[in-house]
Amino acid sequence: MQRLSALLGIVGGIIDFVAGLALLQPTGMNSMGMRTSMSLLPSAVAGYFLLVLGAIVLLTGLFMLSMLMMRHRSRFGLLMLMYGVIMLILGFMMLGQVFFMMQGSTLSGGAMIIVGLLMLYSGSTMVRI
Repeated sequence: MQRLSALLGIVGGIIDFVAGLALLQPTGMNSMGMRTSMSLLPSAVAGYFLLVLGAIVLLTGLFMLSMLMMRHRSRFGLLMLMYGVIMLILGFMMLGQVFFMMQGSTLSGGAMIIVGLLMLYSGSTMVRI
C-alpha cells in the first residue's frame, strides 16, 4: 500500500501540473483578437493553483517513497485524503467546463477523478492501519 500511495502521489502531481500548464495556455480570443481578462481570471488562478498543488503532491509522493513514511503513516494518509478530495472537486469542475475553455479538460478531469478516488481509498487504508 505504501508504494501504491507514493505512485498515486506522483501520478496525481503530474496530472495537476500538466492541467495547470494547460489552463495557463493562451486560448480564447474575442472577435477583435484580444483575450478577455474577465474570463481568463478564474482560469489563471486555477492554473497557478494546479501548478502549486501539482508540485506539492509530487513532492509528497516522492517523499512517501522514503522510509520516513513508515513512522508517519497516518499523517500521510490524511494528506492523501485531502489531496483526493481536492482532485475530485477540480476534476468535476473540469468536466463541468467551469474553467475557461481548456483543451483536454474532459481527459484531465476524468483522470483527476480516477486518481482522486484512488487517493481517497489509499488514504483511508493508511489512516486505519
